[in-house]
Amino acid sequence: MFLGVDVGGTHTDAVLLEETSDNLVRPIDAAKARTGVKVIQSLTKVFDELLTGDRASRLKRLTVSTTLGLNSLLTNTADPVGVMTTGGPGLELDPESFGALYRALPGQQDHRGHVLETIEPALVTKTAKELLSQGAQCLVVASKFGPKNPELEDLMLTAAMEAHGGPVMAASKLFGRLNFPRRLGGAILNAAVKRLYDRFIDDLTEIASKRGLKCPIYILKADGGVMGLDSARERPVLALAAGPAASLLGLWALSDQADQEDVLMVDMGGTSTDLAVLSRGHPLLTSVGLTLAGRPTLVRGLLTHSIALGGDTDLAPEDGKLVPKPRRRGPALSLAPDDLGKRPPTLTDALNTLGYCAIGDPAVSKKALEEIAPGNSERLAKEALKTVLAKVRDEAREFVDRINQQPVYTVSDFLVDWRLAPKRVVFLGGPAETLAPVAAEILGLPASAPSGAATANALGAALAKPTIEAELYADTDHGLMSAPTLGKQRKIDSSYDLETAKRDLLELMGGGNDLRVTAAESFHQFHEYGRAGKVIKVTAQSAPGLVSRLSTLGAVK
Repeated sequence: MFLGVDVGGTHTDAVLLEETSDNLVRPIDAAKARTGVKVIQSLTKVFDELLTGDRASRLKRLTVSTTLGLNSLLTNTADPVGVMTTGGPGLELDPESFGALYRALPGQQDHRGHVLETIEPALVTKTAKELLSQGAQCLVVASKFGPKNPELEDLMLTAAMEAHGGPVMAASKLFGRLNFPRRLGGAILNAAVKRLYDRFIDDLTEIASKRGLKCPIYILKADGGVMGLDSARERPVLALAAGPAASLLGLWALSDQADQEDVLMVDMGGTSTDLAVLSRGHPLLTSVGLTLAGRPTLVRGLLTHSIALGGDTDLAPEDGKLVPKPRRRGPALSLAPDDLGKRPPTLTDALNTLGYCAIGDPAVSKKALEEIAPGNSERLAKEALKTVLAKVRDEAREFVDRINQQPVYTVSDFLVDWRLAPKRVVFLGGPAETLAPVAAEILGLPASAPSGAATANALGAALAKPTIEAELYADTDHGLMSAPTLGKQRKIDSSYDLETAKRDLLELMGGGNDLRVTAAESFHQFHEYGRAGKVIKVTAQSAPGLVSRLSTLGAVK
């Protein structure tokens, strides 16, 4: 059996799958719970509901996706991060974009990683203490060309750890690619959510232990792959955009991979609506990195877009209409009748009023709208829904336009050389089945919902395949090869070449048939007195995918 769980800001969904005799899987049970302040409560509820009888002993793996980390960043409840950097030639960072807890320290490396100016450890320790006294709860150190030579970062890391017993991390050990601003941005987000994910994983392992689970436990990543709990503790930033990725994987599992049409995914949850495109049967990957909580990063991810509109979105009365506001002050009034009259109704209340769903007590939803416009509650609800769907339509068009203006890849690493043009829309989420027919007219495309749309996110998590990615840099003049995120480096001589670098990186990553080199280049450096050594860069990764296919496909079309 496979168990997939998606912990969202509003609901926690879970799906249990069973292997069939033909090496496929079929869903056999599902559960849903409200996500409370203490996540352990919703996890306990879905575990208790699904893991009955001998199911716990038959579980082959458990995979969990969550947006709790991203939600903490968006609501400014994540840990404040103190940042210390050293520089080098080229464009400098904008200090204002990194806030008051940023310090640029002495210390320089050139573009090949050579240390031009070192830094005194005592200064790093002193600066770290100052940042902690000003509110930082975790620390990040980064050198501009750290991926080529981690010497300065290692020095700063050791010195900073003398000042702080909490999270301290070096940017190049998290991301081995260049692009200093994106590398630093990802490291800052990683530090900001480190303790939150530690607590989440502690809760998860506690529940698993109490239920007697012996199977591996994985956390879903933004690229549609999964990682073990130790990796998730070390690099939680890779999981920040796991929620939309789970939904897209769920749609992929429910779809025909031989389909040659482009399909727009619309997954409406309680807090947000996620958009994605399934292009000719395959999800798309970012070519550079995701922007998370406003920070560009080097996090590889499935290409998705989130809108601050969901079932819990406020519908504020304005000029006789209900206007959606990008905020969430609580669940639908139908689930919190004591709040009636104290805050506006939500989109879920409008859907309840129209009969598109029956969440909580629909009578409370109708009463809330009647108090705003007596005798016109359904008209108000219809207009509000049209406004929301028009916003989804406009955002979807802009999203597809942006995709068509940049290089993107499918999960099979094929460069998309065709123009995306979705021919139909597939709705996921709780109200998907009833929303699809209404949305078709406004979106201007045929719309439908697959069987199992309400828990497609948990299905995607359950079937996600483990993935890894790493980079290698080599400089024969400097005599050094480094694979930063793998913690490996060694001396090399002038005979080291591109093919050797490719083999070395794949071996360092453990080999395997699903590993592939995705980028490789070699060029010569020149001194003023003639040609110097070779500089080599190689990136390799395992492709995202599904560990198994469903025995029957959902009615996607």
